[in-house]
Amino acid sequence: MSALNKLLYKRIIFCPKCHRSMFVGINRRYLCHVFRHTIVNKFLILLAVPGLISLYPSTISIMSARKAGLANYVSEEEYRQERIVRAVLKRATSENEEEINRLSKIIVRHSRNKNLDPKLVAAIVVVESSGNPLAISGAKSIGLMQIHLPTWSQVVDFTTKNPFDPEVNIEIGTAILSDYLKNYKDLRSALAAYEGSGNPDGSDYPNKILEIYQSRLTLPR
Repeated sequence: MSALNKLLYKRIIFCPKCHRSMFVGINRRYLCHVFRHTIVNKFLILLAVPGLISLYPSTISIMSARKAGLANYVSEEEYRQERIVRAVLKRATSENEEEINRLSKIIVRHSRNKNLDPKLVAAIVVVESSGNPLAISGAKSIGLMQIHLPTWSQVVDFTTKNPFDPEVNIEIGTAILSDYLKNYKDLRSALAAYEGSGNPDGSDYPNKILEIYQSRLTLPR
């Protein structure tokens, strides 16, 4: 091998990322390699990020907020369901934003555990109590989902479980609704049973629930 060939050989490199051989020096292929795969590229990216933030701060904020919003959820579907529940509650309750967010999380969690649509449970909460966890009816039904104490005290020990606690009330209410849906296999009949009438055609209660449940919503961001 001639001295010239040896010199040229020493100046040829192979990049496993580019999958190319190239001469080391000032030429297009080698400069592209340096830009793509070396510290130069990282340095340029670091320079570009502050410029991107300054030019498009709103875009960066929206992306960060969305990631933060999804961080506490198992899935995109769960996040969407909570937004729906919040929209339902906002239309019918005077509770503040923080309380609505808390109730929405509870409703979605227990609804998903019972394979129920959270929007249906939210509709029941609106009709039964207008979102008031301290609501009491003349028939001795209490809380968000108006648990009828004379009936369910035979099943639930209310000396250890406070039915005014939204977590407890929704846990019991969703269990009752889930049981009725399994027994009747018909939504209107299950809703009538939940009300206590047992007659879907003789009560306006199922219609009130379904009107909210089937309504179209503008979801809050």
